[in-house]
Amino acid sequence: MKLLKIVGAILVIAATTGIGVTAGRDLKVRLDNLRYIKKLMLMLRGEIKYLKAPLGEAFFNVGNRAKAPFCEFFNKIALEIESLESESFYVIWCKYIDEELNKIQLNKRDCLTLKRVGEHLGYMDKEMQLGMIDLYVEQLEEEIIISKDSMQEKIRIYNCLGVVAGIFAVLITI
Repeated sequence: MKLLKIVGAILVIAATTGIGVTAGRDLKVRLDNLRYIKKLMLMLRGEIKYLKAPLGEAFFNVGNRAKAPFCEFFNKIALEIESLESESFYVIWCKYIDEELNKIQLNKRDCLTLKRVGEHLGYMDKEMQLGMIDLYVEQLEEEIIISKDSMQEKIRIYNCLGVVAGIFAVLITI
């Protein structure tokens, strides 16, 4: 009976520690996603500025070079733009942020900031669109720096909380 309690205690502590480690891993994945989104936005900027590609073609070109789920995001937007039968660009943009980018680790603030970019793409002139992309890239850079600075501390806290929560749960049940 005592051995069973010890094994149970170890399993509880291991499970809560795993939850803490997973939360820390999610922070790393979010940071990687922010960096990748920045890269894709710079690619989109280049397509618009240097290749002078129309918005639909620019999205299609970026989508062909992106990894999943970003490739689906860009390609689906490109198809909707080219079909010319649907809503405004902003509605399309928000729809696919909700549908395709909900598969990745972004928080609500990240998604809201990304959605705001779509308000100014699609109907403004080229220079205004480029300015909006530049502004968003600057915001991403700041968020990446802030996230990177606090990430190690948060990971350590999540790991410690996982272990302490497991020990606390074991002490309560014993």
